Amino acid sequence: MQLKLLLAATLLSIAATLVGALPSPVTTPTSLEVLGEDYVSPFDYDVVNSLVAAGDYKALKEMYSQFWNNPTAAEGGVCETSGGSPPTNEAYGAVDLLNTRDNCCQWNAFETQCSNLTNRGRASVGFCGAYKACLQCSPFARDRMYSIAFYCARQGSDGVYRSGGKWMLDGAGPGARLILY
Repeated sequence: MQLKLLLAATLLSIAATLVGALPSPVTTPTSLEVLGEDYVSPFDYDVVNSLVAAGDYKALKEMYSQFWNNPTAAEGGVCETSGGSPPTNEAYGAVDLLNTRDNCCQWNAFETQCSNLTNRGRASVGFCGAYKACLQCSPFARDRMYSIAFYCARQGSDGVYRSGGKWMLDGAGPGARLILY
């Protein structure tokens, strides 16, 4: 009986050690780890909202083209719009939800290293990168994802505008990116 108790205590001790070694998402990053915290948006969101309400994706593409016309070594967008991409109006809704958050952090320590940030209809916004990497949700991430939603909008044969793509953020670690899917 004592041997069974000793064995059980040893197994519990090993299990506790293993659980303690796993990365814990309870720790919040310091402000020094938040990418884009000093970013100020150049956009008037009332104008953006009016253009979205009017369905004027061409004007929005032109407005957000400044991100595409002036790429940096640390950032850049990639359009990946297809027939399976979400409708642009739903993509806009998912991106707009970033406005309700302060920081967007990547808490997935396993496999894909991507965390879903928001959903609206069939559209989702995610952040992939190093575990515990954080960036300012609004306006930093929101402007970059609006750029993907509007610059990458393509009208399909069914007449529906769809958007999808990624925004590479090497400042948040190798391969870090925001994704609209």
